[in-house]
Amino acid sequence: MKQFAVDPALEKDSYLIADLELSKLYVKNDKENPWFVLVPRKINAVELIDLSHEELCMLMEEVTIVSEFLKNYYQPFKLNIGTLGNIVRQLHIHVLARYENDRAWPHALWGSTPSLYFEQVELENIKSNFQEFRD
Repeated sequence: MKQFAVDPALEKDSYLIADLELSKLYVKNDKENPWFVLVPRKINAVELIDLSHEELCMLMEEVTIVSEFLKNYYQPFKLNIGTLGNIVRQLHIHVLARYENDRAWPHALWGSTPSLYFEQVELENIKSNFQEFRD
C-alpha cells in the first residue's frame, strides 16, 4: 500500500509548522512575505476535485485558520491564496501575505527570490505562535 509523502520540492526551503486535521502546514523561508503551504494528506491528490466534499470543507477551514493567523500576526495589505500545481502536481494550497512595497507587488511572488530568510529561532517562534493561535 502506498504511503502519503510530501513532494520534496514542496519541502525545499520550507519548515514544517503543524500537522492539521487534513493537511501538513509548511512555512516557506521568506521573511519578507510570510508564505504558508498546506498539503492535504491524501495520496494521489492533484486537483481540488480529488478531495471528497468533507475533505474540501476541512481544507477550506484550514485555509481560513492560516489566513486569520497571517492577518493577525503580519497585518498584510492583501492575502494571496492559490493552487497552481504547474511545477509540483501534488495538491497544495499557497497562503501568503502581500504588501504594497514587497519585491513583486502588484505581480505574483512565484518565481521571485527572497532577499531575507528566517533564522531558526524565528521559525520556531512562528511554529509556537501558530500553535498558540489555534488553542
